[in-house]
Amino acid sequence: MNINTLCLLILSVFYLNPAKAQLNLIRNSTIVVLKTNGDTLKNPWTGGFNSVQFSEIDLNLDGIKDLITFGKTGNRLSPFINNGQPNVISYKHAPEYAKNFPEIKNWVLLRDYNCDGKMDIFTSSNGGIRIYKNTSINTLSFTIIDSLLLSNIQPDSTPLYSPIFVLSSDLPAIDDIDNDGDLDILTFNPAGNYVEYYKNVSIENYGNCDSLNFKLSNKCWGFFKENLNNSITLSDTCVNNINNPESGKKHAGSTLLTMDVDSNGTKELILGDVSYNNLTLLYNSDTSQSLTSSFINSTDTTFPANQISTPAVNINIFPAGFYIDVNNDSIKDLIISPNCIAGCKDKENVWLYKNTNANNNPIFDYLTDAFLQDGFIEVGQNAFPSFFDYNSDGLLDIVIGNYGVYDSANPLSYSSSLWLYENIGTLNNPSFKLVNSDYANISSYNLDLLGNKPTLRLTPTFGDLDNDGDQDMIIGDHNGHLHYFENNALQGNPANFILNQVNYSNIDVGNNAAPQLIDLNRDLLLDLVIGTRAGSFTYYQNTGTSNSPIFSFTTDSLGYINTKRDKDFFGYSMPYVYEESGTYKMLSGSISGYIYNFGNIEGNLTGTFSVDSSFQNIWEGATSSVNLADINNDGKLDLLVGNYDGGIACYQGNNQTNIIDINPLKTLSKIKVFPKPTKDYLTIDLGLNDIRNSTIEIYSLFGHRMLFKKINTKVSKLNISDFSQGIYLLKFKNKFSSSTYKIMKK
Repeated sequence: MNINTLCLLILSVFYLNPAKAQLNLIRNSTIVVLKTNGDTLKNPWTGGFNSVQFSEIDLNLDGIKDLITFGKTGNRLSPFINNGQPNVISYKHAPEYAKNFPEIKNWVLLRDYNCDGKMDIFTSSNGGIRIYKNTSINTLSFTIIDSLLLSNIQPDSTPLYSPIFVLSSDLPAIDDIDNDGDLDILTFNPAGNYVEYYKNVSIENYGNCDSLNFKLSNKCWGFFKENLNNSITLSDTCVNNINNPESGKKHAGSTLLTMDVDSNGTKELILGDVSYNNLTLLYNSDTSQSLTSSFINSTDTTFPANQISTPAVNINIFPAGFYIDVNNDSIKDLIISPNCIAGCKDKENVWLYKNTNANNNPIFDYLTDAFLQDGFIEVGQNAFPSFFDYNSDGLLDIVIGNYGVYDSANPLSYSSSLWLYENIGTLNNPSFKLVNSDYANISSYNLDLLGNKPTLRLTPTFGDLDNDGDQDMIIGDHNGHLHYFENNALQGNPANFILNQVNYSNIDVGNNAAPQLIDLNRDLLLDLVIGTRAGSFTYYQNTGTSNSPIFSFTTDSLGYINTKRDKDFFGYSMPYVYEESGTYKMLSGSISGYIYNFGNIEGNLTGTFSVDSSFQNIWEGATSSVNLADINNDGKLDLLVGNYDGGIACYQGNNQTNIIDINPLKTLSKIKVFPKPTKDYLTIDLGLNDIRNSTIEIYSLFGHRMLFKKINTKVSKLNISDFSQGIYLLKFKNKFSSSTYKIMKK
């Protein structure tokens, strides 16, 4: 009997029939994450902040004002529950409330327009305003009241109604400007240089504030003009706006906030500009009874500075202000954040000033430039997570690539890197700590082929490309290229990555290469599946060997699938192939943020894959990316989801369905045994398998047991240096099943 026949005979004895398993996930915010200094992140899995807007609302209907944030880069809502302790800032991320809100785009301000104590929604709608009424009784709910808010623009003659214009990039002021008890609106005219005042006449007409009845009362509120250079012209008659609102030079991009800063009963205006880093305070000297005209008589470009310890706002471009009580002392505080979409600061960009005086005469003390944000996993713009055991301790760590962190010293420039979060927990209870924000010193390499641009949008994948028993790294970039970093660490030591080849194998997928190393055709060689900006998937088959791979282009339309939706320009596919019940499936992120799940892959690499374009309705923001692993040793896959805002969400395998089957006829998931052949040490990676009550045994071809070892970690190293040269059989067994593999000792 030859060796191959004997191996097949033994394998047939150990092989058992497959059972069913299903990937099912629930959001998990309980895993502890630490900062580099050891402090615990308060809300690590929130998902990051780039340009974010703030409003207060009672989410859980307990009478305490909580917080809702809205990210412009992806239209993402993040709810936070306020613990309500006086003089304490303490918020807990509560993503379960996001589903209670309607779809929001461009901007949102929560205001109580009908005086019922519940915050209603004012948001963007086709260059105007959409309004939802808060109809909460036992649970948080909203009902649309007006899809496009109108105003009488000829109040002194025959009524003529027109939408109240708000540019989608702007932020209006919604406040009781004339102090009569109902909400009015200030917004820039279409040319963007004069402020128009829309007065709510609900009190005048009906004696209550339960209506939204507006008239254009002043086309020149404050009698000032905002110029293209961020300067303010005072005592302007606004003739152009009154006669022709569309005339003159356009000035698009402004944010408005109102408050009384000098206790004179009038509302001052705080103005942010699309191209500048400061807020300008416009003092209102109007003390007339109507307060409809208002008169801006002076400005302050250093707002809210009032002393050495309180600096002026300095957020590189387009700051916006929000006036909210965040420490439960009944006095409103000031939050400043960018209002831009791209090319702006994406870390340490949420400034908080505590108000130490009164709502109508504030004194602001600077507290932080990372309000709430300093409690997140936050890597700048975009987050591309990957599981990888960097220090060979048997625990999966997290490596996160990013598009980059905005570099304020070099306008429109980003610095890309890999962020390493070490798993400092246990096999069953993971916890993570940031140990390096430039892992492997990737930012020091200029991987651009032209040599004159930074390498952006780093997406890592790991696999043993040279068959030496450790994991090497390939990084995709925004240009569509791949770069190979060889791990030359000794067995059992932390990975040490050395750049081996720029533009690896001359692979070019156009833009935004997002690679995964995976044995897609099950020939025991690692292949490459690469996501692209177009949204399709490119497949390079490994036609070489286990220690000298040759990646040969096979198709740029793998499965004939795409993550681009009808209204998207691109797809931004981000693949992750995984096993379910012994067959391959693939998750992918997308520019829309929805997670795609593809099936019908096994044995069908030239055919069409099945598509679920909104997998389990998971949505964590635009430009999503995914990675799977069992990080708590419960036999169920867990999911990381990265997004455009530079943060991560975590989903845990659901106890109901996503279980490594307890059926004793379970077929085990494939394990990795390497190197092949080996001289001294053998590494066994048990991957997704349950390791409870598990053992590894090695037998000679004559049936003698050469080694027996109980297993309590996913990765084990075995010393077989005293074995004679030849072929052996390695048997892995857990409480459910077993599998056998051939190994060679040289």
